Amino acid sequence: MIYTLDEIIHDLCELTDKQFYTKHIVRSDNWYIESYLGKTSDEIIKIMDDYRLIISENMGVSFNSVMMVGSGKIGFSLSPPDSARPEHSKMFLPFNDNEKIRKISDLDIAIISSDIFHAYWKLFRKSFKMKYMSTYSHLYQELYRGYINERNILEVEECRKEWNKTAAISKKKIYEQLYFKHNITYRIYRSWEDFEDYNIQNINRLKRSIKSEV
Repeated sequence: MIYTLDEIIHDLCELTDKQFYTKHIVRSDNWYIESYLGKTSDEIIKIMDDYRLIISENMGVSFNSVMMVGSGKIGFSLSPPDSARPEHSKMFLPFNDNEKIRKISDLDIAIISSDIFHAYWKLFRKSFKMKYMSTYSHLYQELYRGYINERNILEVEECRKEWNKTAAISKKKIYEQLYFKHNITYRIYRSWEDFEDYNIQNINRLKRSIKSEV
């Protein structure tokens, strides 16, 4: 089911953080497959199963530990505003497919896996060099919140080589077999608790931002 921005904002105001998280983050609705790719209800379910199966098989994780998030999931960004850089706010921006408007949106996919998280944290420690200092400064903030962004994995040569053995293959299969048209980016979460905490915190910040504007 596709929700309008007004409906999403209404739910932010009326639902608890956990209720909103369950309805808009965890449930199986998928804006990208339904609206952008224009698939029917039966096709949506199959494609969702297929992309998760491809990733689970290639990355060696549980099928249920793979899910799309972000504007690809619901059609709008749920990134709360950054008080330090308000001019770069993505809050409620719609999924974008026109580079003349702004950067084309990625398809963000979360992978919840303690094994992968700790394997790459170990590899990051082993691969440290001063030339990666900027990447590591961002990485430390992420690790504290229980996740690792793919973009930081790709910045470190030793990590990138290992990552591409599985991640690049999974993306290629999704593009070729399911005809996804946008860049796929992964984020690895240490646990479901970290995934939920991250999203609940963002939801709470969105609510505060909405209330401050009223």
